[in-house]
Amino acid sequence: MHETTPAPTPDRAASDTTLAWGTALAVALVPVAFLFGALAGMAEEVHPEAVAVLKVFWFASWTTTPLLALAFRLLRRRPALAAAARWSGWIAMVPPPVTILLACRL
Repeated sequence: MHETTPAPTPDRAASDTTLAWGTALAVALVPVAFLFGALAGMAEEVHPEAVAVLKVFWFASWTTTPLLALAFRLLRRRPALAAAARWSGWIAMVPPPVTILLACRL
């Protein structure tokens, strides 16, 4: 027996479009976050706690962001996994901007 995909509501379709653009932007920011995070190591003697937090987000920006964006793209086609797709899409957008903002504050 095949599952039928329910028709998306207008709010859900708009949310998926926003998430698609947001995850694409997050993936595009990964190289910038990688550069900023790599350069932040120079401030480790002055701000060790800030650099420790920055390293976590720096590592997440180039490891988990592409994986979460890929999961968003693959899972949103399956109705049973649509909620997981939306969560992975929203979470994928966090690490690169946080890395860039933390590096700018050093």
